Amino acid sequence: MSISRRTRGRPAVPGFPKYIVRISLFFLLVIFLGLLAGTRAGESPFFQDRSAIAGINFRLENHPTGTKYLIETMTGGCAFLDYDHDGLLDIFLVNGADIVSEPGKPPRFDKSDPKYWNRLYRNLGGGRFEDVTERAGVRGGGYGIGVAVGDYDNDGYPDLYVTNYGHNELYHNERNGTFRDVTAQAGVAGGGFSASAAFFDYDRDGLPDLFVTRYVDWSFENNPFCGAPGQRDYCHPKHFKGVPNLLFKNQGNGTFRDVSKETGIALPSGKSLGIGVADFDLDGWPDVFIANDSVPEFLLHNRGGKRFEEVGVQTGTALTGNGTPFAGMGLDFADYDNDGWPDIFVTALSLEGFVLFRNNQDFTFSDVSETTGIRQGTFYLSGWGTKMVDFENRGWKDLFVADSHVMRDIENVTRTISYLQPPLLLKNEHGRFVSASDPPGPVFRQKLAARGAAFGDFDNDGDVDILVQNLGNRPLLLENLVGNKKHWVGFELVGRKSDRDAIGARVRVTDDLGRDQYYFVTRSSSYLSSSDPRIVVGLGDQVAASAEITWPSGRILRIDKIVTGRYNKIVEPD
Repeated sequence: MSISRRTRGRPAVPGFPKYIVRISLFFLLVIFLGLLAGTRAGESPFFQDRSAIAGINFRLENHPTGTKYLIETMTGGCAFLDYDHDGLLDIFLVNGADIVSEPGKPPRFDKSDPKYWNRLYRNLGGGRFEDVTERAGVRGGGYGIGVAVGDYDNDGYPDLYVTNYGHNELYHNERNGTFRDVTAQAGVAGGGFSASAAFFDYDRDGLPDLFVTRYVDWSFENNPFCGAPGQRDYCHPKHFKGVPNLLFKNQGNGTFRDVSKETGIALPSGKSLGIGVADFDLDGWPDVFIANDSVPEFLLHNRGGKRFEEVGVQTGTALTGNGTPFAGMGLDFADYDNDGWPDIFVTALSLEGFVLFRNNQDFTFSDVSETTGIRQGTFYLSGWGTKMVDFENRGWKDLFVADSHVMRDIENVTRTISYLQPPLLLKNEHGRFVSASDPPGPVFRQKLAARGAAFGDFDNDGDVDILVQNLGNRPLLLENLVGNKKHWVGFELVGRKSDRDAIGARVRVTDDLGRDQYYFVTRSSSYLSSSDPRIVVGLGDQVAASAEITWPSGRILRIDKIVTGRYNKIVEPD
């Protein structure tokens, strides 16, 4: 009876009983799943995108048009900040606006549709966020470009500055979950094509001042045709004049004063995008590096808090080592080789190669892009948001770059470059950078139109995570999966005589083998974005460390044994 059932009907495979076929298929499935699991395990992904499950339902609406307005391809700032002071990093995302064209009238911006609002997401813990934009009052009123975070009134709650095309917006944190637009009374609206911004105390009076970079003199009226006949594209910055940047001095009463001209930073030749702040010559005064697009870069040397001197040519940071300008966009101003002196990394356009300037400790820098592997690993990429971070907590700062070309139709010009490009992670092997594009996992195989990037430990597990804005797409919230497997120590500095965020403080950490690492407290760098000012120092396999903190005020604090495996809140001593 049983035999007749097995032979009844047509067998699945001629000449083979069904049970043999089923057993064979089962083992093939086991082998396939094993291979798949082995592939995933072998990849050892550094990061996993959590944006969807975190509840971040956002899309960067840059409103691309056939007229190819320059702002459409340049926007995309973002920020990590703890706006409600609960110990968890929240997220702010800049958005564009509807570009409305009516016959006989100049184009205008309409941000009334909720899909164009800037968005604030509150961190609920456990990897979940909620949209609190309306409650907080930060949906914005213009075509957004970038964002800077800073506690300009030193009350312990971070404030927001949003750069727009046109008037910028300053939001004061009311310490009750809401923000108030104080742009007019503060006097910081600016104007024109603003890009990045940074809060820092340039004159060391304890009050954070505000620096705003501005790009070019583009406008709806000044929008020439660029591209092949019948195929319009975004214009190269050579078609526009540069515009001066802005510096606003904090008056301490809720208002700022424009000191751009008197401090010497209002240089008309710049076409400025990214900004980084660090004391490059260790004289105690914060200096500023500006990434300029296709014209010489600016290094502004702080002369005692009175004025700035542009020393790009003198220091060797204005041009590449070959003496050529490049399309500076994003940057970081940090110590990549652990010698205690801040170096400068700048992204560029495809076929240029990114640029790394090493600090020679004598008021000069050297272009080490070739010898460190930077140029070879980046030649075909166009970089934007970036930062040097020790993602694995090994004791050496790696390099992340968010990439994409400027022109949507670049494939029609050259087949070697694509508009959509994958993110880049270069591992720092004792001062030389090598590609880590395969081990980080599938997120680094995605091709995106990435722009701004912010960095911070949103889950407080002791390693640095990444937030990336993408044109016409949802952001990436990249959770670091590997850093906290090593030992680490975190710092949250609170200034007293210095500004409360202690921007510009220098932290030296020495492990129990006597190896030093150096960090400079900042919220700026990257592109159009603002990061967590807390510092995470990777110790590798070492379990003990001491620290020396040089505050912006000049005070020095030494801690013989710092508690590792946690964030240490350190208040500037009286």
